[in-house]
Amino acid sequence: MTPDPAGWTRRAVIGGGIGALGGALAVPSLARGAHRQTPGASPVAGEGREAFLIDTAALLGERQDTELRLTALMPPDTFVAGHIPGSVTVDWPALELPATTDDAISVWTERMQPFVASLGSGSQFGVVIYDEGSLFACRLWWVLEYLGHGNKRILDGGLPAWTAAGQPAETGEANPITTPGFEDFPLRPDVLAPIGEVASAVDDPGVVFIDARNADEYAAGHIPGAVNIPYQMNAEPEPPRFWKADDALLALYADAGVTPDKRVIPYCSTGVRSAVTWFTLRMLGFRDTSLFSGSWAEWSANPELPVTTGPNP
Repeated sequence: MTPDPAGWTRRAVIGGGIGALGGALAVPSLARGAHRQTPGASPVAGEGREAFLIDTAALLGERQDTELRLTALMPPDTFVAGHIPGSVTVDWPALELPATTDDAISVWTERMQPFVASLGSGSQFGVVIYDEGSLFACRLWWVLEYLGHGNKRILDGGLPAWTAAGQPAETGEANPITTPGFEDFPLRPDVLAPIGEVASAVDDPGVVFIDARNADEYAAGHIPGAVNIPYQMNAEPEPPRFWKADDALLALYADAGVTPDKRVIPYCSTGVRSAVTWFTLRMLGFRDTSLFSGSWAEWSANPELPVTTGPNP
């Protein structure tokens, strides 16, 4: 299964959430800021890339001294074929938030709290997330950030970086977690942009939307004013797909008018690819940035919402 494929449609599934929205673009509970805290109210511990990324050498060292939870975000068959020893696994569909009305967010949050705890990703443990080179580990990083987990990093380069360093991969199913994590996370709703908040921000000059899909998807239809920066551009094109240098990334976004003085809302089709964009912006020091998890699937399901086509914002 491929996340956020071009032409992805789930109107039958999302229709209930959108139908519940109805004329809700004017409902006060969905007005801009209803789910947000003050920008920067949920800082990540530490400064610089070390608070967000870890390389293979550092991971090897820390595994000798501390208890870490290793979580692979990848399809089950990919995990079985090879993963870092001692890992548990989850795939992106288990983390989906396809509708971002108040009720949908509440139900999803209640489900996510015990779910991530069952992975052993409690706040008392450090968590290292990796993928098979897709960059989609960022989706779980975002979920943990929303749930208030403060000690989590992504393995830069993912599993390809681990094996390129000469480290072994094991095969087979994951061993069950015998010490699940705590569930009492302090929520950080400022990292999530609900659809009502997104709709009210379309004409706000202080807000910039980033469409993280490919150019063809973007041209077929996008949120008015959104700039197109495909998520793959955050990392090197060849595996191991290490994140690009900060100066290169800052230039990439600045050239598109994305600067730290703006509020930034990334989206894609279902919030997986754009989680890579959101993570990168946070790592670069952007603090007023929220992921529109419902993304284009939720937006395009409501015929009352505006759409722009073509290659320009």
